[in-house]
Amino acid sequence: MIKEKLGLDDKDMNILSWYMQDPLLSQQEIAKRLQLSQPSVNMRIQKLTARGILSFHAGLNLRTSNLIMFRVDFTAKDAHAVLQNLKNCAFFVNGFIMSGKNNVSVFLVCDDLKQVDAIINEHIRSSPQISDISVNIVVNAAQDFPFKIDLQQELSDRPCFAPGACESCGRLVEHRSRGLIKLNVK
Repeated sequence: MIKEKLGLDDKDMNILSWYMQDPLLSQQEIAKRLQLSQPSVNMRIQKLTARGILSFHAGLNLRTSNLIMFRVDFTAKDAHAVLQNLKNCAFFVNGFIMSGKNNVSVFLVCDDLKQVDAIINEHIRSSPQISDISVNIVVNAAQDFPFKIDLQQELSDRPCFAPGACESCGRLVEHRSRGLIKLNVK
């Protein structure tokens, strides 16, 4: 069972479950439900947070944002290095090292299909370290799906995919010598 694997008791499991249903639930309400004092609940929450079991994240909701999320699966010679570079992209949501032929799966978000194409062509297809690329666009989410992206890119003077944008934004580290990510240098 998950409870034993995580080393939790029923009270901790309830706290986690309630926060997953409503991340804005007050400690006072949790204390009332568990019939504990608020300081006891706070200690449990602090313990769960310190262990990395409970975390709180703010983000955009895929279902209501009208942004395009896409998943790119591919085979990379050095999966860790490729993910390290891609995670610096302003549109990167998350990436996973997988078992099987395609050993990397990444989720990215942007606002139009031209950007999807540009991201894939400039940063994935152009790399000799990456092969067997498969792209899928998420067309619907079964439930709310909050995600984080770097919105500071929107506030910058230079939009992504303008000539030289990656070099000037400072977010994507160039590794030409290893051929992990090819940047369009003029």
